[in-house]
Amino acid sequence: DAVTRISEEGGGALLRGLGPTVIGYGVEGAAKFGLYESLKPEVAKILSLDSPAIPYLIASIVAGATASIMLCPMEKARVRLVTDPDFASNLITG
Repeated sequence: DAVTRISEEGGGALLRGLGPTVIGYGVEGAAKFGLYESLKPEVAKILSLDSPAIPYLIASIVAGATASIMLCPMEKARVRLVTDPDFASNLITG
């Protein structure tokens, strides 16, 4: 319950997982966009089809999967920051 948590730990307790969330999703978005834009022409060259739809779909799947895997450590840190009071007080010490 948020009211109990605020009364026991203060308002900052609700923001405890914000750092890893912002950093993790920022890195994930940048990686997804960068990989997708880099992979589109390469996959299109390899497959050399008339329509770019299939190469673009493959590039998006690879970019999304890779970016999601990169996000996992930050999500793990966020979950531990929020649920384990003995883990760390912030992202830097975690």
